Amino acid sequence: MAEEKKIRVLMVCAMGMSSSLIEAKTAKAAEAAGVPFELKAIEAAEMGRWNFAENPMDVVLVAPQVRFKKKSIEEASGPYGSIVLNIDTVAYGMVDGEAIFNQVMEALKERGVK
Repeated sequence: MAEEKKIRVLMVCAMGMSSSLIEAKTAKAAEAAGVPFELKAIEAAEMGRWNFAENPMDVVLVAPQVRFKKKSIEEASGPYGSIVLNIDTVAYGMVDGEAIFNQVMEALKERGVK
């Protein structure tokens, strides 16, 4: 049986303080759902150095504190087919990995990816 394609997600945040918790909880939700999933968190300052041609992402999540960068993130990632989403503020604040995972999956479903 062919291996299911891993969903690749990049999360852009301010300083990375809560990112590790969100990464862990979102990965746990994906594992519970049986979905191959990879989440990488970077600081907004690193965004300009991210190479979407070499490291394409299915989804780019934008943390609430850096929403003002969404347009520039869309411009950088759009040519490579990434979906750019603002993370739900309540889910982010509650560190609700399951809600964030569901937000990603819903966006992919709307796009016809999953």
